[in-house]
Amino acid sequence: MTSADFALVREFRQKSACLKQFKASLAPTVQAMLDCCEWSVIPNEGPNGLPLMSLRLHQRVHLGDPWLVQLAEQAERYYGPIDFAIFSWETPEPLRVLSRTILDTRWRWRHS
Repeated sequence: MTSADFALVREFRQKSACLKQFKASLAPTVQAMLDCCEWSVIPNEGPNGLPLMSLRLHQRVHLGDPWLVQLAEQAERYYGPIDFAIFSWETPEPLRVLSRTILDTRWRWRHS
């Protein structure tokens, strides 16, 4: 292996460790849901350099889903505001939404 290969392996291991640490910080119910889908966090890929969390779900996207709201809350505690790209079986294009939007929507539903 070349030094470039070693650098790529080291970077992959670091990113993998960061994702494992983030997942470990989540509630067990959220961890279990992440185990049922494909997901990743990409630093600085959202608007204005926010982290981007990509989710590929096997069900319809519902912004009021308690699991998604809990994920948004816990992701904000860990990363600060975060951009979501949520894919579902319904369309090849992701739903792009900021964690703050998910949390604001939850607040409006509770106070309506």
